[in-house]
Amino acid sequence: MSGRQRFRITVAVVAACSLLPLAYSVIDRAAHRPAQPARPAAGSGPAHEGSARAEAAMALQVMPAPYQLPAAVSREVVLPGAGGLLIAGGLSPSGASVNTVTALDPATGATHVVGRLAAATHDAAGFTIAGRAFVAGGGTAASVPTIQAFSVGTAFSPGGQAAVVGQLTRPRSDSSGVSAGPVGYVVGGYDGATLDPQVLATTDGVRFRVVARLPVPVRYAGAAVVGGLIWVFGGQTTADGSTATDVIQRVDPATGTASVAGRLPQPVQGAAVIGLGGRIYVAGGVTAGRASRTVFRFDPATSRVTAAGELPVPVGYAAAAVTGGVGYLIGGEDGLRPVPAVTTFRLVTAGQMVPNEATSPWLAPPAGPGELAPGSDPAVLPADVLIADHHNNRLLIIDPQGRVRWEFPRPGNLAPGQTFLQPDDAFFSPDGKDIIVTQEDDQVISVISLAANRIIYRYGVPGVPGAGPDHLFNPDDAMLTPAGILISADIKNCRIVIITPPAHTLTRVIGQTTNACEHDPPRRFGSPNGAFPMTNGHYLITEINGDWADEMSLSGQPGSPASTVWAANPPGVLYPSDTNEVYPGRYLTADYSDPGQIAEFTSSGRLLWRMAGFNQPSLALPLPGGDILLNDDFNHRVCVVDPDTRRIVWQYGHTGVAGQAPGYLSDPDGVDLVPPDSLLVTHAATMGEP
Repeated sequence: MSGRQRFRITVAVVAACSLLPLAYSVIDRAAHRPAQPARPAAGSGPAHEGSARAEAAMALQVMPAPYQLPAAVSREVVLPGAGGLLIAGGLSPSGASVNTVTALDPATGATHVVGRLAAATHDAAGFTIAGRAFVAGGGTAASVPTIQAFSVGTAFSPGGQAAVVGQLTRPRSDSSGVSAGPVGYVVGGYDGATLDPQVLATTDGVRFRVVARLPVPVRYAGAAVVGGLIWVFGGQTTADGSTATDVIQRVDPATGTASVAGRLPQPVQGAAVIGLGGRIYVAGGVTAGRASRTVFRFDPATSRVTAAGELPVPVGYAAAAVTGGVGYLIGGEDGLRPVPAVTTFRLVTAGQMVPNEATSPWLAPPAGPGELAPGSDPAVLPADVLIADHHNNRLLIIDPQGRVRWEFPRPGNLAPGQTFLQPDDAFFSPDGKDIIVTQEDDQVISVISLAANRIIYRYGVPGVPGAGPDHLFNPDDAMLTPAGILISADIKNCRIVIITPPAHTLTRVIGQTTNACEHDPPRRFGSPNGAFPMTNGHYLITEINGDWADEMSLSGQPGSPASTVWAANPPGVLYPSDTNEVYPGRYLTADYSDPGQIAEFTSSGRLLWRMAGFNQPSLALPLPGGDILLNDDFNHRVCVVDPDTRRIVWQYGHTGVAGQAPGYLSDPDGVDLVPPDSLLVTHAATMGEP
């Protein structure tokens, strides 16, 4: 699959050079979910209670971005640039060094190539000085001393290619670059034979001076500047890459001193480092031979290290940058392949954290054995999975090990006389507090409060189809916006409906209400069965009749009626269902047919990838690491598939066998991940308000 080739790599111990394109470390892909307990810091206690209270007031929220990269990348340089982030060099999915510089809009995921390096490179150091970006060293098959420079604006000069502006005094790769005002620094690294302890400083990107020497020479360390000091985390301490360290080193460029300031809970190499709010976050990396999900918080004032969260995808050798007060972790390697993941880091008040104990009943300790199909790998899932188990009239949350963590309804959850029948799609609300359920065959949309385990709002009359107030006719895929507005496809009424709870009348209708469903958006729709948010504020509408996917603005502001941006036929798809965006320009749809398939395509209708072998799958969602989660309805299973090998790598449910006992499903018709990895939580910042 273009941009997503997965490959397994064996270790090649090369004493002279670490930059052979395929000489990665082998990382076991087994599950590594629990964060390791942090080592207590010396001196922690009552004297630091004020600092502890400040930490409690603000918390780190780690979430997948609502998009992937167009192609996986690792060992690249990422720097803030005009309007977003610049991604320079790195390794492609095939293991080749690249020379592209790509601009990424971190809000929408839109990318475009803005220039090229003079020479392809990976494992380089990057920093910015006075509006210019510098890529120092790195290499392809050998470490190089080359310094390349380009503008951090939207275009390069001359000719869209970075210029070679100088040379380091010796080759250097596997080093870290940081910026502090008008000064750029290169920390640690490797010349192809020995580790380099020198910390270099420059004010022009051409002339460098030695400002300190690391007491523990390292390569593949993470580094950040806080309070005028450079902090260096972990790294490899041997030329052959066989030994990692847990040391935290502090460099004071003003005095020329460097010392060991603390230790991480375990040795790590290839971690990314992000500075936010005066603290430093050490994310992922490779520890104990595997890629890590763990994010540690380091307080420079106390040298205290604590566990701060988990990544949705375990990665090492990723790059990170901060722009607009948000940290972004870009790409990296999960042990089998580079990944297209983008992860965001935000500081929020503790009460804003998603999930939290009050609204997350699935966080209770798991009980009982897991029930997965043989060969399933729990590590492929970033979080637990919400399943709408259609014919069993229930919702389930299943953890990656196949254990039931939550079920609705249980005795006492429904009010007297209330029913909960045939849920076919279910999504968490943007604040993670509720679940929005469409009960298509029962003609209703229900909102379930997780804190109360009750239905707190319902639009429609159970079992009674219609088009008037408080009536629907096969509603599908209801979405709740951050402003509390429901958007749903109303299939047999041939329309998109806008509902503002707690009202029981429609706020707005897009499309003519009719039983003659035809493709002519926005005036009418050919049996619409999905309206999914895009990162540009628009929505992807899927139409069954005519097999259409449409990008539409649903704006309801005066003078801005709903409008169609493009419409395409997903190629070779007989019954498109629930089309959604992988990244701008690439779209994923399920083919609700027997035999069925899932497919990715462009807005022009060009097929990019497909995988067959399913029985009426109705929804497929991209996962941050590049895999795909889907419900295979009439095979009675929920699966994760690897797009590169076209293999099922995780499965809950018995293929072709319906049931209600643990490990069984009956026509699962909808899936979502639990917060903060869920669809509407990750899309909350970019969802359009109709």
